[in-house]
Amino acid sequence: MTFEESLDEVLAELGISPDAAQLAGLREHFELLQKWNRRINLTAVKDPREAARRHFGEAAFLHRELPAMASAVDVGSGGGFPGMPFAVLRPETAVTLVDSKRKKASFLRMAARAHANVSVCACRIENWSGQADWALIRAVAPETVLPALAGRASAVAVLGTDRPPEGPFGPWLDRRMPWSDKRRLWTAKS
Repeated sequence: MTFEESLDEVLAELGISPDAAQLAGLREHFELLQKWNRRINLTAVKDPREAARRHFGEAAFLHRELPAMASAVDVGSGGGFPGMPFAVLRPETAVTLVDSKRKKASFLRMAARAHANVSVCACRIENWSGQADWALIRAVAPETVLPALAGRASAVAVLGTDRPPEGPFGPWLDRRMPWSDKRRLWTAKS
């Protein structure tokens, strides 16, 4: 099964119907990820079906579950997840992708070129000078970044952990993530 077929299946399961431009944006991100992943380690997920479900599907699930917002920051964005697909599905939301590794930030800048609503900060979240309605956390330990987000993000969404994070946000609400009995989406306001 191709990435496009898998992505169509995942989005249909979630009840999400992106337009042609959004589908093209998701496909372009996947293709760029595949190309760059040969040179630098952006993701261990190589199988197109697994990438559609795990990376793009989880970002689409986040898009479906979170309320409308003006801005979001993706902490430890790496290969652009969940922030890049989230930004593609929500062109009205300004999304900042934050990653402290220079090579990953270079990839993120390349991925963001065609998306006016995406910016990239090659820094640690502690050094990011912005504010956001929501912080999106997926590939970093929440406890290590939540203190830096206090007062700078109105709410937080943590993807993947099986228990609520500890830190300055709460109370935590949770939803089981599709395709997994252990992975959860935790949300909290400041």
